[in-house]
Amino acid sequence: MGNVYETVSATGLGVLGNRHSSGGIGGDALQGGLSYFSYARGFVCDNVVNYEIVLASGDIVNANAETNSNLWMALKGGGNNFGIVTRFDLSVFEQGQLWGGKLFYFQPSFVGQTQSLVDYLHNPNADVGVHICVSLGYAAALGDIVCMNDVFYTRPSQPKALEPFVDIQPQIDQMKTLRVDSLKNFTDEAFTGAPSNRVTKMSTTFKAGTRILEHAVETYHASFEMLKGVENILFSITFEPLPMSMIEQSISRGGNSLGLKPSDGPLVVVLFYTSWDSPNDDKLVYDVNKKALENIDNEAQSKNVSVPYRYLNYAFTHQDPFSSYGPESKAHLQAVSSKYDPEGFFQTVSAGPFKLSK
Repeated sequence: MGNVYETVSATGLGVLGNRHSSGGIGGDALQGGLSYFSYARGFVCDNVVNYEIVLASGDIVNANAETNSNLWMALKGGGNNFGIVTRFDLSVFEQGQLWGGKLFYFQPSFVGQTQSLVDYLHNPNADVGVHICVSLGYAAALGDIVCMNDVFYTRPSQPKALEPFVDIQPQIDQMKTLRVDSLKNFTDEAFTGAPSNRVTKMSTTFKAGTRILEHAVETYHASFEMLKGVENILFSITFEPLPMSMIEQSISRGGNSLGLKPSDGPLVVVLFYTSWDSPNDDKLVYDVNKKALENIDNEAQSKNVSVPYRYLNYAFTHQDPFSSYGPESKAHLQAVSSKYDPEGFFQTVSAGPFKLSK
C-alpha cells in the first residue's frame, strides 16, 4: 500500500488501507481491515466500492452496490471464498498530514491506560478522528516488559481526546516518535524492525469494560510465565477498539458480512502476538496462546461482556470466524458461494484455513 499512499497523498487525498506500507490490500479489503481512519470511516472493506473478480467459471465480473450486489456484500468480510479478486476500487477523501506515532512507558501506568480506553469508548461525543492501540509486551532484546501506545489523529495536531494516552509519566523519551508526518511515513514506521522468525497471532473480542481488560492483562502475565524460557521470545497483548461509530459507518456505507450491529458495541479486539525462533517451541506457544484466549472468553461470559465476533485478520486455525458473524450472515455467504461457485472450487483450492464449508 505504500505506493498507493504516496500517490494519493500527492494530490491531497487519503484512502483506507492497512497500517503497514509494505503490505497489499487483499487481506484487509476481503476480511475486514483496520485503518488509521476506521473510527470515522468503518473497516477497510466498507470503503471498497467495487471488486473486479475472476469466478470459478473463468468469467470476470464486477461486484458493487448496483451490480452483483450480493457478491459485493459477501466479499466485504468473506475472505477468498468466491474467486480471485484482480482489482479493488476504494473511495478516497481529502486528507493532509496526520499527527501521531508511538510512545513507550512502564507497567505501573498500564492500568490507567485501559481505563482511559474504556472512557473513550463510552463517551457519546468521542472524537472519531483518532486511532488508538494500547499494548504491553516482552522482547528478549529488551529483557523486560514495556508498554506502548500507538496513537494517531487525522489532523496535523495533537487532539484533546488523546491527552490521556500521550501525557503518561514517566515515559521512555528516547523511543517516542510522536510527530506530524505523512500516512506513508507512519505506515513505514509501523513495519520497521518486525522480526523475520516464527510468528503467530491469536485474538478474541469482548465488550469494552475495565474489569475484563484487567483480566486480559492478568492472563497475559500468567501466560508469559509459561513462555519466558522460549528462545528469543517476543510476546505481547494489544487492545484495538471497535467504537460504535465504526460499526455505524459500516452500515451507512452499504453494510458488510461481519454481522456487527451498533448495539453490540463498543468492542475491543484483543490480539496476542508471539514470535520465537525454534520449531521445537511451536506446541508450547500455540497451547499457551489458545489457553489464554479460552480463559479470557470464559471470564467475558461470566461478566456478561462476551460477543461471538472474531476478527478474521487475526483469527487462528482453531477458530471459526464465519460462524462468529452470526447465522444470517454465514447463510448469506454460503448462498453467494453456491451461486457464483456452484461446484465449490474455491472451497478446496484457495489458500487459507477459513472456508464456508467448515
